[in-house]
Amino acid sequence: MAKFETTYEKRLERTMNAVSMKPVDKIPFHYSGPACMAAMEGISINEFVHDFDRATDVCIHFLNEHPAIDAIHSPTIYPPVLANLWLSEIRTPGEELPDNELWQVVEHNNMQMEDYERIIKMGYGAWREEYFKKYLGNYAEKIKPFLDSVPKTYERIRREAGVPIMKEGPDAASPIEGFAGARGLVDFFMDIMDEPELVKKAMDSAFDYLYRTYTGSLDSMAAAGAKPSSCWIGGWRGAPAMLSHDTWMEFVWPYVRKFIEATLERGILPILHFDSCWDSEIETLLELPPRSCLLMLDGSTDMRRARNILGDHMAMMGDVPSNMLAFGTDTQVYDYVTSLIDDCGSKTGLIISSGCDSPMNAKPENVNAMIQAAMDYPC
Repeated sequence: MAKFETTYEKRLERTMNAVSMKPVDKIPFHYSGPACMAAMEGISINEFVHDFDRATDVCIHFLNEHPAIDAIHSPTIYPPVLANLWLSEIRTPGEELPDNELWQVVEHNNMQMEDYERIIKMGYGAWREEYFKKYLGNYAEKIKPFLDSVPKTYERIRREAGVPIMKEGPDAASPIEGFAGARGLVDFFMDIMDEPELVKKAMDSAFDYLYRTYTGSLDSMAAAGAKPSSCWIGGWRGAPAMLSHDTWMEFVWPYVRKFIEATLERGILPILHFDSCWDSEIETLLELPPRSCLLMLDGSTDMRRARNILGDHMAMMGDVPSNMLAFGTDTQVYDYVTSLIDDCGSKTGLIISSGCDSPMNAKPENVNAMIQAAMDYPC
């Protein structure tokens, strides 16, 4: 056990040194992509997302077969939990989908215009509970076995693979994520244009509930001696490429920033899981305390431009594109990673990873090349 604990601590220290822009002995590599891992280990997606003990075994074997992995995000998953963020139907392999189909987020226009007023009057928590019962059935009962499995899974990964999990705490995001999922993206953006004051009041109500839930969870974990090392704070539908600067600054950034600040106040690393293109608002991230967050990009944002703007203000993680992992060659992947390190973090401040998750159809040799390139780079 001592060996794994020492290995665990060394890997976590390497990551935290990169975040703090301190020298590293090796360019850190973080793995993300449970479906890809399942495919590489030869287990069906259906079995992986339903048999949590088996999925944990698979994850531990994968990590021990790839000792250059310094941390993992989302080691196991039960896809319906994603409805908690997006208020959308989640179709799952072995249930609504074939065994080896990737899970799907399916948006329906369930939320109506009058729901904004109802959220303001009822409070978001009560409205959300009513919404889940009406549109997502026995959601809490459905996801409970997975949530109950997580502490055991995480403990086994730490102990048997010596790998930190960089998504231990709850996720947080602007209310735009749930509103757009429940209302439909196009209708929601039209609502912002037609009734901005009404939408903003409803979003403020939603944020009050989400913030209390998020911080309450963090405080409860800390009180139980299980304070997370990091949490994801995300942006998907609320990416600035989707909105004008003024709209984004009113309807997205204030909420995201408050979640980040609450996380930092508790001594927890905010991992800014910012999918889609964030080019237009990279400068805004300079408002955050220096060398305190990790910016996780998915290949859509110009990472080199982001480094030029942020300098040593913030570490970054990413961003080997999914299409390259699926359809490129191992040489292309290796060269991409090497060039990215050259330009964005040859000394520190960069963690190599896939752009968001490694896709289910990634070629194993490409995943291995991505890991190997980070390991080979001289520090």
